[in-house]
Amino acid sequence: MKRVLSCLWLAGLSCLALGCQPDTGAEPPAPSRTQRAEALATSPGAWSPTAPKLFASTAPVLLRATGEVLDASNAGTQRYDPYANTWSAPSFSCPQGYCDTLSTVALPSGDVLAMILHPGRMGGQPVVKRYTPATDTWSYPAVPYHRGSATLLDSGRVLYAGGIVYEPATGFRATALAYEYDPETDTAVPVGNMTSIHAEHTATRLYSGQVLVVGGTFPDTAELYDPATRTWTAVPPVPHPRWRHLAVRLYSGSVMVLGGAVPGDTLVDVYDPYNARWRAGPSLPIPDPTSATLLYSGEVLAVNDAGQAALYSPTHNTWRLAASATPTRTGGAVLLHSGQVLRTSRDSGFAELFTP
Repeated sequence: MKRVLSCLWLAGLSCLALGCQPDTGAEPPAPSRTQRAEALATSPGAWSPTAPKLFASTAPVLLRATGEVLDASNAGTQRYDPYANTWSAPSFSCPQGYCDTLSTVALPSGDVLAMILHPGRMGGQPVVKRYTPATDTWSYPAVPYHRGSATLLDSGRVLYAGGIVYEPATGFRATALAYEYDPETDTAVPVGNMTSIHAEHTATRLYSGQVLVVGGTFPDTAELYDPATRTWTAVPPVPHPRWRHLAVRLYSGSVMVLGGAVPGDTLVDVYDPYNARWRAGPSLPIPDPTSATLLYSGEVLAVNDAGQAALYSPTHNTWRLAASATPTRTGGAVLLHSGQVLRTSRDSGFAELFTP
């Protein structure tokens, strides 16, 4: 079984290598009425439950070296082995129930950074912890963290941008602060303020190495960070204001933004980095997506908490309904080396696998 999954993983890597060539910025052709009908006529893929999880999930991340998934949640820490279909409890990032993991980032070394919020006065204490899978240990990097986004750069550094700060005179407020963290030296340096303040936003690394920050506190704003010059530049505003939304970089290099516009949202916006412009993407056939995952095929799997799922085809520039998942509050979704997608739940010890 491992040999089969390894072959699938290698095939997926080849697909990534071939698919990561920038396009010319031309808009995909609009699907014909027949293509739309055919796309909506089938519900591809299948979902199957994994072995029971130990805790609820908040921020699963793939471990590069082993293909396992680390999930540092608010109840404890667990690891999923997709080859044995087992969950285990390694050392905890904090005592059970005494922290909430907001997000995670896998480093090139194989370590994982976990952005954690400890409970307490003034909204709690945000901190960053670093997990080393080889030794099953946690440490505290020297990172000023404000509950913002964390994005791995091409250099191996991590960009921390925006978030929420507390000041006695003004109370809670969103911030435009940004830092770069170097995991090799365990140091962080400020890289200038963003052009707008951002919290509950997305930050997506482009093929150019720049980072696209979208929405949040000012939901129609967007800007680019250039690590080469450590400068921020505003880009055209998002057509539909976004907050607590999703963003996925496609194989073409464009960035798909979905969710977080209004309740019942099916709107999709696509940013073209080669021409610095936005275009409308095809509307989703499901509302309010809570996870969006790029598959090895180049398709995007979107799922909402009602268990409705849809697949985006970049070839036809259209969505089609996929097999239905289990209704649950989504804790996160991770693409495994096998090409399957692990979807976790915030509500229970439940997780399931999507097989394309």
